[in-house]
Amino acid sequence: MRAQIREIGSWLVELRRDLHRHPELKFQETRTSETVAKLLREWGLEVSTGLAQTGVVGLMDTGKPGPVLALRADMDALPIQEVQDRPYASQNPGLMHACGHDAHVTMLLGAARVLAATQTLARGAVKFVFQPGEEGGAGGLKMVQAGVLENPKVDRALALHVFPTLRVGEVGLTPGPALASVDDFLIRLKGQGSHAAHPHTAKDPILAGAALVQALQSIVSRGTDPLESLVVSVTRFQAGTAFNIIPEQAEIWGTIRALKEPVRACAQASLEEIARGIAGAHGVQVETEVRRGYPVLCNDPEVTAFVEEVASALLGKERVLRLPASMGSEDFSYFLERCPGAFVVMGCSDPQGGPAPMLHTPQFDISEKVLPLGVELLVRLAESFLSGSHWPG
Repeated sequence: MRAQIREIGSWLVELRRDLHRHPELKFQETRTSETVAKLLREWGLEVSTGLAQTGVVGLMDTGKPGPVLALRADMDALPIQEVQDRPYASQNPGLMHACGHDAHVTMLLGAARVLAATQTLARGAVKFVFQPGEEGGAGGLKMVQAGVLENPKVDRALALHVFPTLRVGEVGLTPGPALASVDDFLIRLKGQGSHAAHPHTAKDPILAGAALVQALQSIVSRGTDPLESLVVSVTRFQAGTAFNIIPEQAEIWGTIRALKEPVRACAQASLEEIARGIAGAHGVQVETEVRRGYPVLCNDPEVTAFVEEVASALLGKERVLRLPASMGSEDFSYFLERCPGAFVVMGCSDPQGGPAPMLHTPQFDISEKVLPLGVELLVRLAESFLSGSHWPG
């Protein structure tokens, strides 16, 4: 199998670079999904398209009773202008694969190609899930709602994600809560404007907002058990039009992130309570909106142990790392709310060089040495799971 992966090494690089040159935003991944569906059909898979608008699923069914494994890759890009000093840089102005989704699609397609050629699955089936809209679009939820985990019913689900803080050949795993929930908030403070020379005639929303920004920090420092993980960040404060006008309105934007649902709910309630109290103390009106985003991504410990065993056999135990939870978020969490599974981090920095630039930056890139390793890991996970030694309990 490794020899076959080596044979398609140049194809993996060409495919990834083609995807990288043509990034597409959430739910606009038409070219990407057409490429994916065409290849899956060529390899004999049963292909469904148009899921959650641009999602694609390829079913590889052995025809023998057994478990069903879902392998997921996200397809969308980000609204970032890429640095133009590489031959495969984005050809779509203002758009870039700055989170490695081009690599995810490539590795999953590579695994489908190898498994279709080798026919090494013992029983059951594999669903190759290509998901749109991970970057803020909740595409994972829309795919679940479209029935991707049914017909046939998925027993376990796995996803790989490249990460530049690890080197190629390293894999990171986190049993239990691994990535945080994410909720956005918008607080509107409405007061009474005035000339800046006569502040006593105003109900100043800026003064109220400044007090509120400080008070919101008490949600973490005084309202939450210090052993729990919670982030409340104010990221935007907008008010006013001129230096000599006290405005009538101010807006405060931010994010809440937690690793446990009770902590998440408590933080949301505290935010609304504090906003009402500060507004009342300053004589202004307040409207608070909290938009619930992705839930906590929680890896199943049994599935995580299974991935650790397979990855250790492939890479060596010393290269399979237990990582602490992160306050980042990912919509694969919607899959894991309904099906046991694991989110697996793969290093993408060159072992001979320094760390790759961080995700979501114009400089981000991967060492393409990760591509064949990702393919082999996915193939081995599928073969091992469907062999029966890890039959769903």
